[in-house]
Amino acid sequence: MSLVDIDMRDCPRVLDLGCGAGGHSFRMAGRGAVVTAVDRCDFSQEFRQNKESMDALAGFVEFIQGDIAELSKHIKDKSFHLGYMQRTLHYLKYPQAFQLLVYLHEIILDKLFISVTGIESEVGVDYEGRNVAIEDRFFLLHPERAEMFSIHEPVCLFSEREFVELLESAGWRVERCWLSAFGNIKVVCTH
Repeated sequence: MSLVDIDMRDCPRVLDLGCGAGGHSFRMAGRGAVVTAVDRCDFSQEFRQNKESMDALAGFVEFIQGDIAELSKHIKDKSFHLGYMQRTLHYLKYPQAFQLLVYLHEIILDKLFISVTGIESEVGVDYEGRNVAIEDRFFLLHPERAEMFSIHEPVCLFSEREFVELLESAGWRVERCWLSAFGNIKVVCTH
């Protein structure tokens, strides 16, 4: 999903999962989207500051602090045209990731852009879960990698094939899949 997808709609509703301080949320709002941004960390102060400095966008971005594994508790009775989730899904165990993707398929009406850290990326060097079945793969990174990439909790790293299979088993149709220069797996999905 690109900002072009937002430009092609009149006031699209966008779900931004793992939004961090909201940089991309506000870029999407600046293009006319109404954005619901979710992160488990409390970025409410950063969102408040951005809203104050970008007064025209204040009503177009909502921040919700919450765990994406419990997303349905945080965004009841909402649907979205587009979804965006960058390098967030790998913080969930495989069964949780599957459940989330099924739920997203229910509430996202058009496209989902999603990326995960690939097992063949630098992050995955000496990853303990490399030879473990994807359903059971949830491990800490090698200490040097954890420090280098500031990832200090268990993650599920994917191969490209494993990630596409997960998305398709959750009901998504993979429109486009590619690897970034850093080994991240990026996918655009549709219904």
